[in-house]
Amino acid sequence: MEDTIHTEHTYTFDVNNTELVIIDKSYAGCFRKFWDYFIKYDVNKTVKIIEKAGIRTSESDLFIAKNGSKKKNIPLVEGRWIYTHLNPQAMERVYEKFISAWKEEPEETELETNSDVTGEKPGLKNIYKKSLAMDLIRKGHDLEHTMRNRNNPKYQVFVFIDTPDLRKDICHIQGITYVDEK
Repeated sequence: MEDTIHTEHTYTFDVNNTELVIIDKSYAGCFRKFWDYFIKYDVNKTVKIIEKAGIRTSESDLFIAKNGSKKKNIPLVEGRWIYTHLNPQAMERVYEKFISAWKEEPEETELETNSDVTGEKPGLKNIYKKSLAMDLIRKGHDLEHTMRNRNNPKYQVFVFIDTPDLRKDICHIQGITYVDEK
């Protein structure tokens, strides 16, 4: 006769034409494994889907409750974490929102084959300064994606579609006079 009760929580998802099964002794452990899978699979797409689905993120690695208890948030990208202080029902809602948005988003290979007929890709502009990137976003420019800085992996590079308006705004923010290259 066994005195110990073993409980395991199991979640099964259909993702990327594969069945993803997450098993852990705690709901929080399942939640961490869920995000770990997607961050390792494609961090840029994961960030994009999190923003699209409206999943809450934090700028702090810890969540501090009113009673003073602390919980670690899940690291997403430099300076950004996913909230972990959710009850099991809220976690399931996050799973559903994220998975449905993930399935709607085309894969990178699909995007390449569905691009315009000329096959030309728009020019991209890398921004290495976070505050400048945030100012550009506030001015209405869309962030194309982010990537790790090759020279210093603890920093992110913010990538925008290169347009004359983007260049004008960069100059305006930095207090430089814009000279059209034509």
